[in-house]
Parts: sequence; C-alpha cells; structure tokens
Amino acid sequence: HAVGVINVPFTYPPEPVNGFQISGMDTPSEKSAFIHPPALREELKREFGNMNLETRFLGSMNNDERRDKALAGLESCDEQWLRAALYLMEKHPVDVMMCTFMSIDTVQHYFWHYMDEKHFQHDPSGAHKYRDAIRNVYERLDRAVGKFLEKLPGDSALCVVSDHGGGPVSDRLVYLNRYLAQLGLLKYRTHTRSGFARARQKLIRKVFEIIRGSLTSDQKKWLADKLPLVREKFEGAYTSFSNIDWSATKAFCSEVLAYPPSISINLEGVYPEGIVKPAEYEELRAFIKQKLSELRDPRDGSSIIPRVYRREELFEGPFASEAPDLVLDWWSEKAFTTSLSFPEEGDQPVLKIRRREPMGQPEWSATHRLEGIVIMRGPHIRKSALIQGARLVDMAPTLLYLLGDEIPAGLDGRILTDFFEAEFLQSHPVQAEEPSAAAPAEKEGAPYNAKEAAQVEERLKALGYID
Repeated sequence: HAVGVINVPFTYPPEPVNGFQISGMDTPSEKSAFIHPPALREELKREFGNMNLETRFLGSMNNDERRDKALAGLESCDEQWLRAALYLMEKHPVDVMMCTFMSIDTVQHYFWHYMDEKHFQHDPSGAHKYRDAIRNVYERLDRAVGKFLEKLPGDSALCVVSDHGGGPVSDRLVYLNRYLAQLGLLKYRTHTRSGFARARQKLIRKVFEIIRGSLTSDQKKWLADKLPLVREKFEGAYTSFSNIDWSATKAFCSEVLAYPPSISINLEGVYPEGIVKPAEYEELRAFIKQKLSELRDPRDGSSIIPRVYRREELFEGPFASEAPDLVLDWWSEKAFTTSLSFPEEGDQPVLKIRRREPMGQPEWSATHRLEGIVIMRGPHIRKSALIQGARLVDMAPTLLYLLGDEIPAGLDGRILTDFFEAEFLQSHPVQAEEPSAAAPAEKEGAPYNAKEAAQVEERLKALGYID
C-alpha cells in the first residue's frame, strides 16, 4: 500500500515508505531532514512556506500575552497540518493516510484549570478569557474532520482516534524517591559539603526554575547552544538522580520523567551498581507494593495509589524487560502527581495536599486518562454502533482487516468486529499470517546527534513530558 504519515509523534527520522512521511514532535528542528521523500520538502515549502514544528511559549506562559501567543501558535499549527494534509490527499494520493493534531493534547494540559471550577488551581480571574480555550480547539478539529470528509472519495473510511483521554491533575503530590529513602530502600550520598555549598545547590535549582518559566523556547535554545556546560551544571543540580548512592540503593523512581510514575529495582546484573539479588526480587516487589498501598489521603482515608502493576501484567514481547519493574496507576480520577525528591528534604512528608497558589513556571493542570475515543465512518461501517472495550492496540489489526490485508502473527490487539456490518464480516474472513521465529528488526544508526537530542529534550520539557 501507498501510505502517508503526517506529524505522528516519535517517527523521526522518517522512513523511506512507499508514499510520504513527515515526522512529528521528536523532530529536532525545522532544519532537520524530517520529510520523505526529500523532494516533497521543497514542494511543500513552495506551497506553504516553512513548516512550523512546535508551538512557542509553552514553557513560558506566565502572562496573558504569552498564553495568547501559545493559543495562536496551536491554531496556526492545526491550520498548517490541515492545509498540508488536504494538499497531499489531492496531489499525492495514497491508500492510507494518518495525520496527527497535537493541539488538543497540549491545550488540555495547560488550560484545564480555567474551565474546571472544581480544580484546585481554578483561576476565576482568567476563566472569563480562557474558559473556552479547550472547547475552541475541539470545535476547530471537528471542522477539520468535516474538511477531510469533503475531500475523501466515497469509498473511503475515516477514523478519528485519540491515544488517551484527559482530566485534571490531582492535588495529591507524592515524593516517591523520598518515600523509598524513608523505607530504607534508597540512600543518598553522604555529603561533606559546607552549608554554603548546599545553599548554592538550592540557588542553582531556583534559578533553573526561573529560567524555565520565563524564557521562550528560542531563548532557551540559544542559551543551550552557547553555554552547554552551564546547561549541564544546572540540570545536574536539578536532577534527583545526581545524589543517589547506587551501591546502597535497592529501588528508585525516575522522577525526571513526569509520566508514567514507576519504580525500578536496582537488580544485580541489570544495572552497573545493582545490589538486589535475583532471589530477593519478588519479595522486594511485594514489599514495595504493600507500602505504596498504605499511602492514604488524610481527608477521607482513600488510597493515593489505586493499584500497582507488576511489569509483566502490562508488557510482553522481546523488549518487556526494559520496562520498569512496578508501574503505578496514576490515570484514575483522583490518583496523584509526583515531584522531585532531594536529600536535604528527606525528612519532609512523603505526601502533600496542594492548595491553590500562584502558578510559577507553566505546569500541567490536566493530565492523561486511560479512556480515549475511537470513531469510524465509511462503507461497511455500522451506523450508530457503540464499541465496547476497544484499546489503542486494536487499531492496527482493525485497519489491516479493513484493507483486506493479512494480520501479522503475534500482532497485539484484536479486530474490532463491532464496527463492521454483518454482511461485510461474512464476506471478508480474517486472514492471518503463519507465526515466524524471526527476531524483530532493529533500526540502523543513531537518529540524533548531540545537538538534535538536546533540541528534542527541550521540546519534551516544554510540553511537560520531562521535568
């Protein structure tokens, strides 16, 4: 099949597909080779000018002017991707095309507290201006779906899919590494530094927070390029890993990665300074699960962490061993939020109930929910059918079935047969490939150089995926 892929996250560098591919949010910069085939880049530039890959000001929305610019940037990106997609549908038709609009995800992360009067960070003074910011994006993307329907041939199917839902962040803040330290499972290095040195470290972190919350994306990039050693110094002071004594640590949380919160066991033979013996592994996991279940909301006694999953309950396949050992349920309605732990605050409470306070550097007021949406329209699709129990991994086998292709052996997910009319199901039996023992193919070469990796990291920080 000829395929077209537009702005899908984590598709850089673009693959030499039969069709075209424009990489998404992990593209380092507009100067990168993010479009395949290369000639298409020049064609799109002639038609639309330079492609804008990111929304500016997300990391510095500390006043209305910058919030307005961020919203305008989201709208501009949506219009750009819609124009490009409609153009490519006409000039470079393919059998399957996928186009991602990131705006709905981003606007919910940063503007939810204006809309939600029950949010602990609800801002009544800003609500009159930004209450409809999220609704406006939904309406804009709904109109985009209408444009696609107008352009599609009559025998085509259109599918609207979200990879997750959205909801308010919790006011329950948990310091996981602090908790592990208090349980005796994580140890910080014993410092002999003077009080002045410790104060300097705190000051560095404070300055780093101010920089992240006040400078624009372009200003941050300029500083990172011009002063790489200063950047490294600041980020080292800000990262909770920098003070961990690995030779005496049994479990840890990667708190720098905001989501998903998870705990890894410092297992011998897995980590360079692993100290946990394989024979201790299951007992230690069970102990940590039990202790996490004991964290309670002081207001009503409810569990802070509704469920803790063992790795094998969620992941399978040849790379499952790379996942954390314990994954914490943070996507439930109340759930919790995590924050960075530092040794000088080790005797502070593990749980903090947040109250409304002036928001410093822009932070998420909403996060992801497990429930997303899936809508399909086209020939052979049932009208007004309600699909129960669909998962994101079901989309690949469902779309392959709709195309009449074989379902690869071992592919995750199931065909969502409830979408299709009975006659279509009867006349189109499922085709499945025979199982193969072949190992999964690996991509060759490193996709990023050091500068590009830093640019991607900065974008993920602006979006809130990395602290």
